[in-house]
Amino acid sequence: MSNVDDLLDNFEDEDVYYDPQMSTLVPEGSYPAKIVDLYSKRINTQRGNRALLYKPKYRLDDAVRNYSGRDVQDAGIWRFFGTKDENGRRITGGSNANYKRFLDKLHIPMEKVDVDDTPPRTIIKLPAITKDMILNKSVVISIHHEEWQGTHGRNITPVATLVRVRNGGVNGQENT
Repeated sequence: MSNVDDLLDNFEDEDVYYDPQMSTLVPEGSYPAKIVDLYSKRINTQRGNRALLYKPKYRLDDAVRNYSGRDVQDAGIWRFFGTKDENGRRITGGSNANYKRFLDKLHIPMEKVDVDDTPPRTIIKLPAITKDMILNKSVVISIHHEEWQGTHGRNITPVATLVRVRNGGVNGQENT
């Protein structure tokens, strides 16, 4: 019978390296980046509202000296579902204002719908975000540091928020 140490000794490469540059925080500021991933999760809030939380992952551009290729997670964008009106539409107000601004920044089309109320009004249908809508978009992000307490003490994490699409294009896609 072999034990764990015997199994670990059988690995071909036991070398381990430490890169101090990877341990440094990306300084706060604005940076060119590309959206490389999208995490989403359905959540029931503490107030009992249903929502989707989106967290894009950004990779810093090669032009960012000392930090190129580093990944930074977005602080998170909430898409609240709200409650259905008498016509079966889920209409929310200010709770989705940040979500709409995020869609605007990425030039994601939204449908305007006329509602026959008194007085008549126009509402905006907010689409769900999918990876194919945002991956590889060239953007500018703003990085700030969040402090939090963990089991091993105080931690500081760089967190990003989307500023705008870059490269002059409407959709921010790389020109290939």
